[in-house]
Amino acid sequence: MASSRCLISTRSGRWSAWALGLLLSASVGAQTSDSLDWGDDDGWGDDPWAADNQGWQWFGFVEGAWAERIQNDPLVPDDQTLAEARAQIETQRVFENYTVEAKADLWADGVENDTQAELRALHVDTTLGEQIDIRAGRQILTWGTGDLVFLNDLFPKDYQAFFSGRNNEYLKAPTDAIKLSWYGNLTMDLVWLPRANPNRFITGERLSSFSPRAGTRVAAPPKIDPIERDELIDDSELALRLSQSINGVEYAGYAYTGYDKQPSGFDRQQQKAYFPRLSVFGASIRRSAFDGIVNAETAYHSAADSSGDDPDEPNSQWRFLAGYEHEPVSNLTLGWQYYLQWTQDHAALVSSLPQEQKPFASDEYRHVLTNRLTWQLLRQDLTLSMFTFFSPSDADYYLRPRAEYRFSDQLTGTLGGNLFGGEDDWTFYSQLENNSNVYARLRYQF
Repeated sequence: MASSRCLISTRSGRWSAWALGLLLSASVGAQTSDSLDWGDDDGWGDDPWAADNQGWQWFGFVEGAWAERIQNDPLVPDDQTLAEARAQIETQRVFENYTVEAKADLWADGVENDTQAELRALHVDTTLGEQIDIRAGRQILTWGTGDLVFLNDLFPKDYQAFFSGRNNEYLKAPTDAIKLSWYGNLTMDLVWLPRANPNRFITGERLSSFSPRAGTRVAAPPKIDPIERDELIDDSELALRLSQSINGVEYAGYAYTGYDKQPSGFDRQQQKAYFPRLSVFGASIRRSAFDGIVNAETAYHSAADSSGDDPDEPNSQWRFLAGYEHEPVSNLTLGWQYYLQWTQDHAALVSSLPQEQKPFASDEYRHVLTNRLTWQLLRQDLTLSMFTFFSPSDADYYLRPRAEYRFSDQLTGTLGGNLFGGEDDWTFYSQLENNSNVYARLRYQF
């Protein structure tokens, strides 16, 4: 797992488990928000926030989930990519000008054979005057116009959860941050992450992947264990978005300085992967057109290797996205996207690679087409969907079929799959072919 993950066996995990226990203990004694009375029960006297206090609001769910490989992976002993029982508790309370929100998960993991906990949210929201909002603490962050394609969104993603069969909500990983939003002629969102927070990338323990250095697919042991960027302040990250809507058209500009979310660099001295520095500048536009919504987005990912001839660091890239979504008939939604990655100084990169790695070099231009189909039936109790990734340049694909049925307002069942394939073992999607799986989930919300 990525180093940012909060597990019971880590220092941050002990905090997550303690916070989750606190939430569960509070919820046991208070099934409704009105039953909590801090002033009488905690020994600290009257609640100083009581003027606008509406009490604690409680939500949550319990879920069972299972996912099975559809073919054998000789590198990974488990046939399952997912086998877990999960509970989530979420709570919120308003104290005059402050709102406190917390969300925590506890689950028994049958693949890793342990019990884990994670604090997914614990933040305070407040305002400064009429134009400034502040959110401080653990939170989920996202922006940009892409549908499962991210250009300017440099906030952490959990690809292990996404590829294993968990709910889509778990693609977005939490991070500790301070977000300031200013509303004027322009809307400005400024996010400061005091410590770098990488993606939860494939480490080899649950899923296998291709290693250009080894020249083959690999899995743990040993797991991928990169050099961490975990120094408070020194390894901080900063992200900025400026946006404005003019005559129904939404314009946005983005900037980011920090570190690559993937361990894409290699330190020869320590013989370990690491997270190289990265700066990103971009823009997007979104508007109604052609009886639907169109969007376009671009980003320049500026790597530390300006000449592009260091085989141990990624090259800079231009990234482009264009998309269109519409509803041709009632309850049927269609969406298409075209995505391009243009690697800069590509010839210098290929010439610098060791001879044994040259066959695995990425193309200068990587093209990806996506298609989303969503169809709601039976008074919208049944939702059928298919999301397709296809790369004509890599000759590989990734299919995400899903069927979800709502038995009641509380109970929902889901069947789906993560299906990978392609011509070569080393391309982006086909390297994951042995991880192809079908999954089932049953969730009860309360």
